[in-house]
Amino acid sequence: MSSAGANVKKHRTFAIVIVLLVLVAGAAPVAFWGNHDYTDCQRYNYNSKLNGGVKEFDGKKYTINICGSGTNNGRFFGDSFDAVDLTVTNEQGEVVAKRRYKVFWDGVPGHEPLTIGKNSITYQDDEEQTDHTITMPPSFVDWIRARLPFFD
Repeated sequence: MSSAGANVKKHRTFAIVIVLLVLVAGAAPVAFWGNHDYTDCQRYNYNSKLNGGVKEFDGKKYTINICGSGTNNGRFFGDSFDAVDLTVTNEQGEVVAKRRYKVFWDGVPGHEPLTIGKNSITYQDDEEQTDHTITMPPSFVDWIRARLPFFD
């Protein structure tokens, strides 16, 4: 075999390796970083457990729906947390605020339900170990956040 033929074969192999690396690098974020929603409101509806349901703020009724995904006890990436979606809708059924947070059910004294204030909803994120507040009625920024998936 001539050295020119061997040289062409090396370049072809190198080009195929580069193309494969680019494909894998492009596919990995799509496969592993996607915004997956594993909540199941039929099986993991926490409205009664976490103080959801219909609430009134400033003379208007809002529905607070709290759904989970079940505790993640997977062998490799399990963290024993339950990913929970808190969704606030107005009387017309329009989503006006949405939050995603983590609940650890096995803690002592246990996960605290929502605290409903005069003009706010406070929820506890067990992963961050902090409380967060949604002002009621929700602001325009909350309305935008509820529609953009990367703000969950």
